Order: sequence, then C-alpha cells, then structure tokens
Amino acid sequence: MDISQISQQLDIKPPFLMIDTFSVVEKGEKAIATKSLSPNEWFFDCHLPHSQVMPATLQIEGMLQTLVLLIYDTYDHGETRAFVNDIQVKVLSASTPENTLEFVATLSPMRRGITKGEVIGSSDGKVVCKGSFSYASPKFMLQPKMEAKK
Repeated sequence: MDISQISQQLDIKPPFLMIDTFSVVEKGEKAIATKSLSPNEWFFDCHLPHSQVMPATLQIEGMLQTLVLLIYDTYDHGETRAFVNDIQVKVLSASTPENTLEFVATLSPMRRGITKGEVIGSSDGKVVCKGSFSYASPKFMLQPKMEAKK
C-alpha cells in the first residue's frame, strides 16, 4: 500500500499518518511498514527543535498504525473500527531526521473479538522501539445473552 491507500484504510490523514508504506509478508500473521523521516517533518520544529528527535508517542503511533492495518487486512471490519485496549511499549532509542523506521508487526489469532500483536521498530538494523498491543473489535465480540423480561 502507498500513503494514499494507507490513509484511506485507516481514516487518518497526514500529518498524523506515521507510516509511508505497508505490505503484508504473511497473510494474517506478519506485515512491514516504513516511515522515512526528513528534517521537514512537522514535529521536528515543535518537539525539542534543537535536538530534532521524533516524539516517542509518534513512534508508538507508527507501531499502532502498522498493526491495525494488518488486523484490517486479516479480518473484514466493514465500517466498524478496532480500538486499542492495552499497550505495553518500550522506546529504546531516538529517531532523528534522515532515519527510516521499519515497523514489523506480528499478529496472534483473534479470540472473542480481541486481537493481540507485537511490533518491533528498527532503524539501520537497530531496534528503536517495541511493543505488545491488544485490540478490541466490537464487530467480532460475543454479545452476552439477554435475559427475557418477566
């Protein structure tokens, strides 16, 4: 997928789109996304402008966007959306202009509308961030049985 297809699928527009490319490596199991950082990125001007580092929250957003695209590629959500319900992340290194971030997402099978996955972000072969995430997909969640009114 290119940036316009990613934007349409996620319903997220630049500048908040944190990935430029996305491709499925193994259907339902693994995908890779990239983000090429240039000195012109909007966040470099307003977040530690003298150091020019990508905010950790935006690295996490890139991981999330990669994983949710893999979920949407695996399970047809129609018009509904999955949402994050658990995040465990570590940001290990700064990402700076001229870096290309690569996010590798792996997905576990969905159980009762809950999907778990892991994403590792790296640049030049060095891991810069990693996380475990859980997504809830209301379309696939089991509804509790309703008691009949007496």
